[in-house]
Amino acid sequence: MASEHRLGFDTFKSTDPDPWHQIRRDRERCPVVHVEAANGFSFLQVGTYDLVREVLRQPEVFSNRMGVIPRGAEGDEEQVLEFADPPEHTIHRALIGKAFSAARVNERHARIQAVADDLVDEIAEAGNGFQLRARFGRQLPSRIISEILGVPEEDRARFIEWSEIGEAAVGQLEPDSGTVKAQEAFLEYCRKCLRDRLNSPRDDLLSTIIHAQQDGQRFTETEAAAMVRLLLAAGNGTTSIGISNLVYLLETNPDEKRRLLADMDGLIASAVEEGFRYDCPVQGNLRGVLRETEVGGHKLMPGDRAYLFYTSANHDPAHYDEPDRFRIDRDWTREARHYAFGFGIHFCLGAELARADTQIAIRTLYTRLPNLRMKAGFRPEQVPGMVFRTWAEIEMEYDGAPLPRLSESSGAG
Repeated sequence: MASEHRLGFDTFKSTDPDPWHQIRRDRERCPVVHVEAANGFSFLQVGTYDLVREVLRQPEVFSNRMGVIPRGAEGDEEQVLEFADPPEHTIHRALIGKAFSAARVNERHARIQAVADDLVDEIAEAGNGFQLRARFGRQLPSRIISEILGVPEEDRARFIEWSEIGEAAVGQLEPDSGTVKAQEAFLEYCRKCLRDRLNSPRDDLLSTIIHAQQDGQRFTETEAAAMVRLLLAAGNGTTSIGISNLVYLLETNPDEKRRLLADMDGLIASAVEEGFRYDCPVQGNLRGVLRETEVGGHKLMPGDRAYLFYTSANHDPAHYDEPDRFRIDRDWTREARHYAFGFGIHFCLGAELARADTQIAIRTLYTRLPNLRMKAGFRPEQVPGMVFRTWAEIEMEYDGAPLPRLSESSGAG
């Protein structure tokens, strides 16, 4: 296996808000490195764009089922979508993929805009300061994914809380008893929702999942519940992180913020893509090795783990000009595709929905809230962890009354 090397950036512990110099230095000195973490946990860290893609192109060698997060494999019936390998993974995507197609997401744009406007109206009722993640970033994607699934509105606060507990623990080697209980309660809640749809189907994704068949196969109740739990958590988590990461980048790059505000229509799509690239919500994922192989000349044996360091790959100068500079006008018809949504057979099903949520979020916040800015003197706290790269919270403030809603309806609830 690869020789060990002292890294400047610790994927488990770093809270550096601006780690790009350290990451660049590590990638240049040792693009593939064997890392010995706590409690005997070790992995091969892969940090270049091309080598990350090489691994992602080989799902028959690098397994998701063995665990994409440090604690390892999920329970047998909880290995769905991101936690599964073909052929099960292929079946899972076929069963629910249409619900997240670009066409279906386009149909939801007006509803996403209405929800974003509702949230700004709620923020305005409380005064001229607010917590970005708690009051907007988590609320928008959670409301949209809960509507797609058919989760009752009155239960939203509970699954957001469960999602937050799971998000905080996803980078841990051994989750504590509180996390385990929360995840079990989340799974049981999803079972309850699915039992209701089994007896009384509706026009929602819960009904689709519990009644779906592919080549004569159906989900078991636990598989279906694990699917719902994953969709709720992912819909709430990574998009929320993407929104807050991009807001922070705009607030700390005032020239780029001014350019976006001067040409929102022309730059919003590229600004969102740049946000996902520059400060990727999913910092990296693990893969389990199924058979003897090598990456970048370093040998791997069955049972070893490879860590795909997306944040590093997204800053690889071999594929991006000025990779450590936040530039909202990159031409994404020409740029290499970033890894915020993965690559290959596990490319994120919700990518188009995440893009729509984030574009509408940024446009609505900065168009409706006059002189929106990060609170003077506030310094956000970076949350450590090898899976997510996120801020604990971002305090925002603005001046005066909000401008009119961007949605056609003045009270879409």
